Amino acid sequence: MASRTGRAEPLPGTAGPPGRHGVQVLALPPGRELRPQTERWIVDGLVAAMPGLRARELFALRRDMLTEAEYIVVAVDPDRDAVVALLTSRWVPLPSGRPCLHVMTQFVGDAYRHGTVFGRSWAAHFARLLDGGRPFPEVIALKTYNPVVHCAMNAFAGHPGCRLLPDLTGADGPAPPLLREVAEAIAPGCPFDAGRGVFPGVGRPADLYRERPLSSVDAVNAHFGKHLGPGDRMLCVLHAPTAAGQHGILTALGLARPE
Repeated sequence: MASRTGRAEPLPGTAGPPGRHGVQVLALPPGRELRPQTERWIVDGLVAAMPGLRARELFALRRDMLTEAEYIVVAVDPDRDAVVALLTSRWVPLPSGRPCLHVMTQFVGDAYRHGTVFGRSWAAHFARLLDGGRPFPEVIALKTYNPVVHCAMNAFAGHPGCRLLPDLTGADGPAPPLLREVAEAIAPGCPFDAGRGVFPGVGRPADLYRERPLSSVDAVNAHFGKHLGPGDRMLCVLHAPTAAGQHGILTALGLARPE
């Protein structure tokens, strides 16, 4: 769908009520259905909302993060008709047969962090995914240079039966086979340092962040600072193989009732 301004309208039944700052979270059609005007609307909003990120250069080099996405969720400031957050993902096949969701982008504008936008975006994302008849993704994977993103993923790993790879606690031992399997699936042919859990030099643009963001967890910040250069990306793999863990995640997002 498209409005008279050319931007995409939400899919029927996918527009949530306004939250903090009056922001509305919308599920949009798949990337292959987006009009060029809609892509520009998304990118222009993110450029304004995140001045510390080279968002325009990113989407010029990685337009596929929109066009190849199966699920697109945006948060919109209605006063400015501007996108202030974006979450996109796609399914990728794993040789093991585990359902795997590749999170391609996960951004929240500077003025909209520490509120409800992040959680509401994920809730809208999972609601759309499950309404489409797909299974809960046993594996959720993304690449990042941002320790805040790692901490956000680690919050999901707090549910029973869930874990986040790689282990940043300093535990010894070889990288789990799942980590290598996912790395090849989401970035086929790219070099991958399984010991560090890092794709070296794959970031485009390499200087995406003008300054590396910092999380509230000093140990995670230190790990990223030690192991990632500006063009490197950490692989984060959330493994949720149990029904209890999956239900816990959905409950935290307000999509299921506590058991």
